[in-house]
Amino acid sequence: MRAGEPLRIGAAGAALGLALLGLVASEGRARANGQEVALPMEAPDPGGLLTGQYVELEFREALPEGAPCPPGAQGAPVGSFEGMRPAWVALHSVGPGWRVAGSAPTRREALRLGRVAVRGRASCGGDQAVDLDIGIDRFHADQGEAEAIERLLRNRRPGEPVQAYALVSVGRDGRARLNGVQIDGRRVELDWF
Repeated sequence: MRAGEPLRIGAAGAALGLALLGLVASEGRARANGQEVALPMEAPDPGGLLTGQYVELEFREALPEGAPCPPGAQGAPVGSFEGMRPAWVALHSVGPGWRVAGSAPTRREALRLGRVAVRGRASCGGDQAVDLDIGIDRFHADQGEAEAIERLLRNRRPGEPVQAYALVSVGRDGRARLNGVQIDGRRVELDWF
């Protein structure tokens, strides 16, 4: 090893470490300063949570019988986002959660449809549902978080539907960042750091 190589390697490692810390701090600020919305999701399988694996999230909301598809979300079959141009999805607050108000090619147009605009795509199909793709499709829960979520799911009354929401922070840049989940009114923060 040449003289000075360990010093250069150490300096490069320190620079990369500082860059990573800067990225973590920047994402934390964006998450903390964003508008939090609770998006309805399919309830996660508690058995999958206990493995400590990634849990798939599915953002899907049923439309009331006979209700039309939100503006801009028509045309693509449910779950078929391949080949669709990314756009902006407008959200509006309804009860305990937020719902898709429509989709538009620009943020300005989306904000005419709803209070919050997030980058993503919305799509309706023939089964009276709206699928939402905002770039969040899974989360990782450590053992303690997984057990807390599992207890919430297990302790509900038999036959009662699960009210499950993803708690998402929408930043000024329009990007969605996952804060946690809320199941049957109980909030579980997903703390990675």
